[in-house]
Amino acid sequence: MNQNSWNGAGRLTKDAEFTTTKKGTPMSKFRLAVNDRRMDDTLFINVLCFGKMAESLNPMLLKGRLVSITGKLKIDDYEDENQNKRSSVCIMADEISLGPDPSTITKRTTSEDGSSPF
Repeated sequence: MNQNSWNGAGRLTKDAEFTTTKKGTPMSKFRLAVNDRRMDDTLFINVLCFGKMAESLNPMLLKGRLVSITGKLKIDDYEDENQNKRSSVCIMADEISLGPDPSTITKRTTSEDGSSPF
């Protein structure tokens, strides 16, 4: 049995970019920062989603937002303008779950003496 599946969660490094493919399919592209469980290493991975998912989610895919992704790993090999061999890695999203909107999250404040109010 063959299987290509990727599951991960992280935060958007900037707002998603919305475009259309050459065939006219809506596409949203963004970069995700995924920390390992010890928070000492970060994986930066590109994510693509298409169609109705791209249209409906793009306005909510904002910098700092926590998202969970299920999709397929895609690796493209190509040559750059200097004929150097390169590879591009991305996740083709099948499902995207949104975490809290970063603009609605309130930050903790500290009192004048530097202690937390909590």
